[in-house]
Amino acid sequence: MDKESKNTKEKNADTAKDLAQAETFDIEKALARLEEINSELSKSGTTLKASMELYREGVELAEKCKVNLEGVEKEIQILSADE
Repeated sequence: MDKESKNTKEKNADTAKDLAQAETFDIEKALARLEEINSELSKSGTTLKASMELYREGVELAEKCKVNLEGVEKEIQILSADE
């Protein structure tokens, strides 16, 4: 494993762990990480292996964001119905 792939893998694991261990999902942090992932994937020097790891992390984060936003939407609908 090259040094870049190892560093990327460690950072991905730490980021995913941090988000998973949070009591509540922090969508702002997740969106910021998605921006970082996009930036890394845009670099021409990123290896294929590192790109695949970043892509996987991005897909997982995007799904968590989607679920979170759907929950917020339902909550807003419930609150709006009570008015």
